[in-house]
Amino acid sequence: MGLPAREGSRAGARTQREREKEREMRTIDVSDLQGRPRPTPRVLQFGEGNFLRAFVDWKIDRMNEAGLEDWGVIVIRPIPGGNPKSLNEQDGLYTVLSRGMDEAGRKISESRVIASVRREIAAHGQWSEVLAAVRDLNIQVIVSNTTDAGIAYVPTVKYDDDPPVSFPGKMTRLLHERWKAFDGEAVAGLSMIACELIDHNGDALRRIVLRHAEEWALEAAFIAWLKTANSFHNTLVDRIVPGYPRADIDQVRAELGYDDAFIATAELFHLFVIERRQDQKKIPLPLARHDPETIIAEDVSPYKERKVAILNGAHTALCPLALIAGVETVGEAVTTEVGSKFLDRLLNEEVIPFLSLPKAELEAFAASVRARFANPFIRHLWYDIALNSIAKYQARNLPRLEASLERTGKPSPLMTLSLAAWLVFYLGRHAHAETWPPRDSAEIIARAVAIGEAGDAEAVVAAWLSEASFWGRSIDTPVLRAAVLEAYRFITAGPFTFERLATRLG
Repeated sequence: MGLPAREGSRAGARTQREREKEREMRTIDVSDLQGRPRPTPRVLQFGEGNFLRAFVDWKIDRMNEAGLEDWGVIVIRPIPGGNPKSLNEQDGLYTVLSRGMDEAGRKISESRVIASVRREIAAHGQWSEVLAAVRDLNIQVIVSNTTDAGIAYVPTVKYDDDPPVSFPGKMTRLLHERWKAFDGEAVAGLSMIACELIDHNGDALRRIVLRHAEEWALEAAFIAWLKTANSFHNTLVDRIVPGYPRADIDQVRAELGYDDAFIATAELFHLFVIERRQDQKKIPLPLARHDPETIIAEDVSPYKERKVAILNGAHTALCPLALIAGVETVGEAVTTEVGSKFLDRLLNEEVIPFLSLPKAELEAFAASVRARFANPFIRHLWYDIALNSIAKYQARNLPRLEASLERTGKPSPLMTLSLAAWLVFYLGRHAHAETWPPRDSAEIIARAVAIGEAGDAEAVVAAWLSEASFWGRSIDTPVLRAAVLEAYRFITAGPFTFERLATRLG
């Protein structure tokens, strides 16, 4: 009995020493830049989250080094709360870990200490400092990612609020401060690059800012300056950023040799498309000059269509089939022969032929998407993807399904199978329904329950396809109903598995 006790004591001592070592580990500091300089602040960034830090700020940092550029970022925390720590505690320094697989199938994990972020300001509590920052002529660009709901009109916002509660309200106040500070000089105009995940994000921000300016009865000269000297750019942003690596943080810290509360992990892939129409001023931020994965385009729509149809559409098409089969993650699904074959056929036969960009470009993007789905560092849950899936199917998949109907007279088979699988998922008629119930609004789920009570299988399918609140209108036609009914019966004929899915793929 004595020996185990001594071994336990030694184990306890080792644990104590490890804890002491962790406490002694230094925090990331300027020495980790290995001589790289800190740049001049020229960008105000609304949003301190993982995505902007591992996407825009990371790109700016790489640009500075590759092109000997001098672009620093002041991060503005737009809402109270969130991470209790501030980037200022680390002098704006943090690490981005880019993780994925190379073309030879080898795992890659690249770390980069980001020097581009100079400091963080909290809009709530430090609003006067935010206003002071915009009075610096060095500031030329404003970047934002204030969540999907951030670009919204709030009628109660006032000019003198400290700060205005909405992001467009803050922007209007800031731009007016800028106009006053430089007497309306055109050279003081700014480029706004909106990264929120909504359609026409820059246009939406501009529209609300102008509405606030008019409702607040701001000077006509300011509104004219706002329209002519400033530009609001639509964008497409594309990079998966899981964020802080909690699962293997001890190993990461040991490999880096320092502590970093703001480490952000991201996939290797990254694409930034910024729209600049002919009537808009030149964007001063020279990202596209040094980064092939940043594109300045006159119209961002084809790139958005490509991403929505191929990347998002593939997620939405395979998601219900995976969940009904009991497959938990994207990686688990697409690294099987069945999942891989499903994606190949879906993208090459049912998506790419109905998109507008050149076929070779679409095929290259589709290949990158398949590789991204299989990234072993990204644990993407199908159940997370299943949120609000009826609306997602309508936006991402239905246009291709209907294009196939129009061109060939027949619905595309895998899109049809997915549409039937979503019906099965929302009705809970599968083996994993208790684990993964539908994730949608109460109204949508209630309507799905009512559809399930419509009668026999054909009546249920007809009600599903006829529900205008799901699809924007009834999509029920004899051809589509027959195809969805056959797929529905196939899925529900017995326990659904990927082995049974394989029989549909030939």
